[in-house]
Amino acid sequence: MAKRSNKQIEVEINETAKNTKDYTELELVVRKKVIGKIMQKSNGPVTVEFKSGKKRTARSVDEGIQLIIEEYNLHDE
Repeated sequence: MAKRSNKQIEVEINETAKNTKDYTELELVVRKKVIGKIMQKSNGPVTVEFKSGKKRTARSVDEGIQLIIEEYNLHDE
Protein backbone atom coordinates (compact mmCIF):
# COMPACT_ATOMS: atom_id res chain seq x y z
CA MET A 1 0.00 0.00 0.00
CA ALA A 2 1.32 3.43 -0.89
CA LYS A 3 2.11 5.80 1.91
CA ARG A 4 0.16 9.02 1.69
CA SER A 5 1.66 12.19 3.08
CA ASN A 6 -0.39 14.86 4.80
CA LYS A 7 -0.63 17.98 2.71
CA GLN A 8 -1.37 21.38 4.16
CA ILE A 9 -4.45 22.83 2.49
CA GLU A 10 -5.52 26.37 3.18
CA VAL A 11 -9.25 26.77 3.79
CA GLU A 12 -10.78 30.25 3.64
CA ILE A 13 -14.02 31.06 5.46
CA ASN A 14 -15.73 34.03 3.83
CA GLU A 15 -18.93 35.86 4.68
CA THR A 16 -21.25 36.23 1.71
CA ALA A 17 -23.24 39.27 0.61
CA LYS A 18 -26.40 37.65 2.03
CA ASN A 19 -25.27 38.26 5.63
CA THR A 20 -27.62 40.39 7.70
CA LYS A 21 -28.16 41.02 11.40
CA ASP A 22 -30.42 37.96 11.66
CA TYR A 23 -28.90 35.70 8.98
CA THR A 24 -25.38 34.36 8.62
CA GLU A 25 -24.01 32.71 5.50
CA LEU A 26 -20.40 31.55 5.23
CA GLU A 27 -18.57 30.00 2.28
CA LEU A 28 -15.64 27.62 2.65
CA VAL A 29 -13.14 28.05 -0.17
CA VAL A 30 -10.15 25.89 -1.14
CA ARG A 31 -7.95 26.96 -4.05
CA LYS A 32 -10.56 29.53 -5.19
CA LYS A 33 -13.29 26.85 -5.34
CA VAL A 34 -16.30 26.93 -3.01
CA ILE A 35 -16.49 23.55 -1.23
CA GLY A 36 -19.55 24.31 0.91
CA LYS A 37 -21.77 26.84 2.65
CA ILE A 38 -22.99 27.27 6.21
CA MET A 39 -26.25 29.10 6.87
CA GLN A 40 -27.90 30.08 10.15
CA LYS A 41 -30.94 32.24 10.94
CA SER A 42 -30.59 34.11 14.28
CA ASN A 43 -29.67 31.39 16.78
CA GLY A 44 -31.63 28.79 14.80
CA PRO A 45 -30.26 25.50 13.52
CA VAL A 46 -27.12 25.52 11.40
CA THR A 47 -27.65 24.27 7.84
CA VAL A 48 -24.65 22.87 5.97
CA GLU A 49 -24.71 22.72 2.17
CA PHE A 50 -22.02 20.61 0.51
CA LYS A 51 -20.59 21.21 -2.95
CA SER A 52 -22.74 18.35 -4.25
CA GLY A 53 -25.89 20.25 -3.20
CA LYS A 54 -26.64 17.84 -0.33
CA LYS A 55 -27.80 19.59 2.85
CA ARG A 56 -27.42 18.59 6.48
CA THR A 57 -28.05 20.13 9.91
CA ALA A 58 -25.21 20.70 12.35
CA ARG A 59 -25.20 21.58 16.06
CA SER A 60 -22.83 24.53 15.60
CA VAL A 61 -20.95 26.50 12.96
CA ASP A 62 -17.72 24.77 14.02
CA GLU A 63 -19.29 21.35 13.50
CA GLY A 64 -20.56 22.49 10.08
CA ILE A 65 -17.06 23.56 9.05
CA GLN A 66 -15.72 20.19 10.16
CA LEU A 67 -18.38 18.33 8.15
CA ILE A 68 -17.58 20.25 4.97
CA ILE A 69 -13.83 19.68 5.36
CA GLU A 70 -14.39 15.95 5.99
CA GLU A 71 -16.56 15.68 2.86
CA TYR A 72 -13.92 17.53 0.83
CA ASN A 73 -11.13 15.28 2.09
CA LEU A 74 -13.11 12.12 1.30
CA HIS A 75 -14.30 13.00 -2.19
CA ASP A 76 -12.42 15.90 -3.77
CA GLU A 77 -8.81 15.94 -2.69
